Amino acid sequence: MTNFKTVGTWWADKDIELVEIDGKVYALNGWNGEKHTDCWECVGEDKMEASEERYEITPITEEVEGEFETVGYEVI
Repeated sequence: MTNFKTVGTWWADKDIELVEIDGKVYALNGWNGEKHTDCWECVGEDKMEASEERYEITPITEEVEGEFETVGYEVI
């Protein structure tokens, strides 16, 4: 079910991971232990601008060989 790939970090804060989900790049921000609550789409020519719309992005995990791995994301 892999619908994502990690593509780097946000230019203004290297602690914010960027992932491409279904062809769009999102900044994962505001982790509350369950989901990222303050995410945005990276827009503009170089993906260095934040969209005005905010998203909640939840990782989808599966147990693989006794460890949980992220296999996808749900964007709300």
